[in-house]
Amino acid sequence: MAARPKLKKIVSAIPIYAYFKPQGIPMTKLEMVNLEVEELEALKLKDSENLDQKSAAQRMGISRSTFQRLLASARKKLINSILEGKALRVEGGNYIPGDDVVESKCLKGAHHFYVKKGELSPDKEYKLSKVSCPECGERLIKFDEGEDS
Repeated sequence: MAARPKLKKIVSAIPIYAYFKPQGIPMTKLEMVNLEVEELEALKLKDSENLDQKSAAQRMGISRSTFQRLLASARKKLINSILEGKALRVEGGNYIPGDDVVESKCLKGAHHFYVKKGELSPDKEYKLSKVSCPECGERLIKFDEGEDS
């Protein structure tokens, strides 16, 4: 049985610096902790922007439980890196830059997030999340081929 594909998360800021380490110790002598970009986004939304989990999850185009898992993982990695003197690398993950995302609404006013496909198919978009709209029940991930469903 194949694993479920990971959904891309909406990320609004990519960090300027990718590495952080204890002062005075060469990188070659340090163990590395990898913080994924979407984990950093979860930290930023919750701890820096003080959003509640529901609002933060909505901004990232994911469920609240997925957001909670990202946040817990990010906090664990960050504190582990600080307390144990490890280098921290912000890299990788499964995300889409927020600039590539178009937000629209369903007929009942609920927000749905779409991603521009760009070069591949400029006239088609696809939805980001497998969460169903609480207002209309429409699944939020499917290819939009211009068909009415």
